[in-house]
Amino acid sequence: MTSPFKIDSLRGLLLTAAASVALVACGGSSDDSAKTDAPAQSAAANPYITATDHKTGNIDAAVTIVEYASIVCGHCANWHSTVYPEFKKKYIDTGKVLYVFRPFPTSPQELADAGHLIAECADEEKYFENISLQFERQKQIFEMAGKGQAREAYISVAKSAGLSEEEFLACMTDEDTRAAYKAVVEGGLDAGVTGTPSFFINGTKEKVYKLEEIEDIILPLLGEPIPERAAPEALEAEE
Repeated sequence: MTSPFKIDSLRGLLLTAAASVALVACGGSSDDSAKTDAPAQSAAANPYITATDHKTGNIDAAVTIVEYASIVCGHCANWHSTVYPEFKKKYIDTGKVLYVFRPFPTSPQELADAGHLIAECADEEKYFENISLQFERQKQIFEMAGKGQAREAYISVAKSAGLSEEEFLACMTDEDTRAAYKAVVEGGLDAGVTGTPSFFINGTKEKVYKLEEIEDIILPLLGEPIPERAAPEALEAEE
């Protein structure tokens, strides 16, 4: 479940080089072929995306999957490490699916906000790479934050995204970036997002946490047959 969204909590976050982030109670990467800057006319023709969405894949694909996720969500990190790589290989890289990532912060709020804002402030071509890196470093970031070293952890994340320490600090309080970020989160709330990860397939919210669950919905939309799968009991017997 998500914590209440308080964008104003960023006002006191990392205002100076000496500032630090307090840790509160805690409740796959793109490649050069990923097309994140789609033509305006194509984007307008897709009713499931916005002009400011972070997206990868074929803008004209028959299927658009939007994920709302939090950079500090353990379930999100697990999905991105265990499901996303194969999903990307089979459906995004082949042009069958357009994938959109939208930030939706969960507790610890300050860490989620800092991580998502870094990704927003970096160059667009580094967005998915940075999101992937933060999922990979999630445990390390929590450990550093617990030791009062959240600032150092996020400076490292920011530098990996091509931001200097000064640009990172400016990013944390940039009004335009914060307003755009808040709008995405509020859009998620309006769409019925109550936890992360949440997935929307062609505009419909779906409970799809495994690749097979995704395929059961998207393959008919793609005009492809759903493959036969062994029953769970049979799989257990083989093991």
